[in-house]
Amino acid sequence: MRLSRYGIVLELLAEDHLEMVRLWRNQEFVRCNMQYKELISREQQESWFSALDKECNLYWIIRTHDYPIGLIHIKNIDWDLKIGEAGVFVGEPSYLEMPQPMLAILFMMELGFFSLNLKQLKAKIRSGNTPAIDFNQKLGYSLIPNQPEGFQYYRVAKSEFQSATAKLRAQSKHMFGDQTLVEKVSDLGELSNKLIKGLTKQDAEFNPKFV
Repeated sequence: MRLSRYGIVLELLAEDHLEMVRLWRNQEFVRCNMQYKELISREQQESWFSALDKECNLYWIIRTHDYPIGLIHIKNIDWDLKIGEAGVFVGEPSYLEMPQPMLAILFMMELGFFSLNLKQLKAKIRSGNTPAIDFNQKLGYSLIPNQPEGFQYYRVAKSEFQSATAKLRAQSKHMFGDQTLVEKVSDLGELSNKLIKGLTKQDAEFNPKFV
């Protein structure tokens, strides 16, 4: 399944993406901000994907002009508490300072809050990673108190996200339009069904067009 918005395509992670993602993930500039810093083998990558509970973990390849630039996710979704953990990394270094990763994050958070109807998103950030901390605070995230130094969790509620990003989302809609294209939805699992149902119910947010 592919979702398009703000000039960004989010394509559900599939087996034929795994080697590309592994090579991205093993780059030093990516690993230095990860909690697990060891090089990942092809076997480890394939085992991770095979064991992934796809009912509670949603991973997308980020594309711009159909060019893949990174990976973004909402994982460990607790459907009872309506909480998930968000994360992203850019695999193509030429896009690190470009607006596309920010637009992808904005799109992903909208999907989490408006389509999946989550109440809260968490994000794990390394202490001292000031650019990531500052960026996430602009999205409404705040540090969960009483955590040791190292990798710390930040959290944002739906209302905090809406308030913090109102101007940014309005600017993005003005630049790119407010329509969301939904492609290739014939092989849906339960999680994808929840996404589609959320998209169709949230016309004011997503203005979806199924193609």
